[in-house]
Amino acid sequence: MAREARRISISGNYYVVLKGEELFVTEEDKKAFLEILEKNFATGIVHGYFLAHDEIRLVVKEGEKGISMTMKSVTTSYARYFNRTHNREGKLFLGRFASEPLETEEEIEKKIKTLQNGEVKPKKRPAVRKTQKPAPKPPVKEKKKAEPKKEEKKKNLPSWLL
Repeated sequence: MAREARRISISGNYYVVLKGEELFVTEEDKKAFLEILEKNFATGIVHGYFLAHDEIRLVVKEGEKGISMTMKSVTTSYARYFNRTHNREGKLFLGRFASEPLETEEEIEKKIKTLQNGEVKPKKRPAVRKTQKPAPKPPVKEKKKAEPKKEEKKKNLPSWLL
């Protein structure tokens, strides 16, 4: 099934969410991310940000390159920094970044306030039922067939073999 195309903002403003297992280990990691963010949004604007251990939330206005190419530069640069600094390999971010277009000044201000207050509402996860595993069935023992006696063997053989 194909994924839904990214919605484009007419005003160029977006609410962006990046997720990962462990995005920041030290305060230096956060400083490095903010430097990379500033550098890549040089022609755009970073209205606000929220940096958590496993999540990054941004309110930004895209620059000349557009939101997708700018975020690609940000995530790639930071992942390289993080992997090199912490001696690790592989993906840092879980999937692609989520974005929501923000068209009015009220929407932008509302999102900035939620970032400042740290109001991050987790999505409800579906309830998981705990079920007991059925008790394992005891192994079935096969009964061995009793071997026929020598005399019985002869009786069962064709005459030309006797």
